[in-house]
Amino acid sequence: MSAIFGVLRFDGRVVARQELERMASSLARRAPDGHRIADEGVAGLGHGLMRVVVEDRYDAQPLRDAASGITLVADVRLDNREELADAFDLGRGELARLSDSALVLRAYGRWGDDCAAHLLGDFAFAVWSAHSKKLMIARDHMGQRYVHYYRGPECFVFATEINALWTHAAVPRALREGAMAQLLLPAPGVEPGSTLFEGISAVPGGVVVTIDLNGTLRTRRYWEPAADQLHEGRDEDYYVGAYRRVLGEAVECRVRRAATSPGLVFSGGFDSTAIAGLAGPVVSRRGQHLIAAASVMPADYRGSIRHARRWVEMCARDMPHLDVHYVTRDGSSVLSDLERCFLEKGLPSGSNAFVLRELLSTIAQRGARVVMDGHGGDYTLDPRGQAALARLLLQGRVVRFAAEFRHHGRMTGEHPLSTLAAIALQLAPERMLAAARRVRHRHMPPWGDRPVNAEFARRVLGGRGAGGTLRGGRTRRSFDMRGRMLQALRTVCSGASSSIASLAATHRLELTRPFHDKRVVELALAIPEDLYVKNGRSRYLACAALRDIYPREFQSRSRLNDHAAPDFQRIVKSLEPQLLAELSRMEQSRELASYFDFAKIRGLLAARGADDHNSGWEQDTQMAISGFLAARYIEWFHGWNRTS
Repeated sequence: MSAIFGVLRFDGRVVARQELERMASSLARRAPDGHRIADEGVAGLGHGLMRVVVEDRYDAQPLRDAASGITLVADVRLDNREELADAFDLGRGELARLSDSALVLRAYGRWGDDCAAHLLGDFAFAVWSAHSKKLMIARDHMGQRYVHYYRGPECFVFATEINALWTHAAVPRALREGAMAQLLLPAPGVEPGSTLFEGISAVPGGVVVTIDLNGTLRTRRYWEPAADQLHEGRDEDYYVGAYRRVLGEAVECRVRRAATSPGLVFSGGFDSTAIAGLAGPVVSRRGQHLIAAASVMPADYRGSIRHARRWVEMCARDMPHLDVHYVTRDGSSVLSDLERCFLEKGLPSGSNAFVLRELLSTIAQRGARVVMDGHGGDYTLDPRGQAALARLLLQGRVVRFAAEFRHHGRMTGEHPLSTLAAIALQLAPERMLAAARRVRHRHMPPWGDRPVNAEFARRVLGGRGAGGTLRGGRTRRSFDMRGRMLQALRTVCSGASSSIASLAATHRLELTRPFHDKRVVELALAIPEDLYVKNGRSRYLACAALRDIYPREFQSRSRLNDHAAPDFQRIVKSLEPQLLAELSRMEQSRELASYFDFAKIRGLLAARGADDHNSGWEQDTQMAISGFLAARYIEWFHGWNRTS
């Protein structure tokens, strides 16, 4: 979670050191172990250090190779150090004294702009060549580390975080045209690397960006999600073994060199429990624990809200390496420290950000510097296969369909007629579904359930009527399970920084996701769809591969997830008077009222009572809070711009 930043000027002027120092100051929380700057005339690069792995003690960036005229800054954790050492004829003793950034520098010396394809791990790095007068920036395959940039008429500015870009006088501090649509009408089709801000982009995952002194910027994709041919066409036993081996390697790589005990945002679900179990042998060998923070209801709670405590306690029972800490959200809410969060992230907050802040703070207070979560399991190794029955029927595989239909009823307790109705809906032609939506919603427009001003939505969507889709193209049908997986992976690759990664950085934590590992993705895309669900068992492959790791109760567990804020409805209702007062105040702004439908937000807030809960999955309340937080962010952003 180190920081990188820099400036390249196109007008021949020397980069002022003060420009770089201001950027370094804005990134100070990402650099508790100091920062350094390299002045290169028309180019200047900087690095803020946070020591996470043991070899970081040898890191002293920016790195310079005087012979080749190369200067490098990197935010990096490499997993293939030994393979690279062999390529560079390095002995193991020499390798042990080399930082990951030093290996990246050697990789660039060997392979030039193609070096990113030879690296495995999480990374974002920038290389300035004084000889060719060119700057190159690369981001890892799935975009686990990130870097943002601005290209103007006189200079190019890059930094890990957007806030650091705004310290440079050339970078505009304005929401871009279309930002409101992106906030209020989310849909596929956003340009890769797009952000909410004027002139600011992110380098997408799996992409290399180069820029020269003429300001010419080129992008090249060196990787995209695809199956590794090594894994294709194998039998079930192979995939069971490969699941265990590949995910285990991804987890081990993230904890084996950690200088302090690693952390885990622990939901107690299949994916985070897989990480917890697979990390056990590694952290135990190192004399460490896995610091796990779980959001649950209090120990004495006996109500009807479903939450993760029982599953987390099972894991704690069976995994002695876990150091479990429970978060019950006492005294925190969606309104807690809102403006400080906006300022630190430079981005809007999600409705569950207050819970994530508590979880991350709990982990950081116990000394961790690296934190994992189970995000990504649903669209890599552990798709739930909700449309598996529809897919079998569509393929005409009647015998397998009948067997899985029986197993589905046994595992879920669902009435056969309900199951058949769901299958019919999944297989219905798109035209029929659109017609049904028109009838059901009485010609409600596609934005009808969102707290967006109707006139603004019509202008953005071009007058599309009921049953239409939001901008950006069509979503894959539910039975196209592999297509939906690819769509999700490409969206992740194309995105800027994730919200939780930004939150982790505010707590001096480096977020890394094992299910976003390149090796995991390339295995997941080779697994046959028939193994997504088998014998009525969702997460079939995970349960088979990790039978000795999961608590025994997981073998008959339902597919339902527990929410990070299971008492979300109660929390919001307790805040309702304050929320309504804030809405009334913001509604007086003509600008905000031109984007947001405040009456709809109030209606969504009133839709449920305090005890009319869905264990955190209250869609109407969640949408109301998302609209409220977006409006508050816009209000704050404009005020911050005026006063800073």
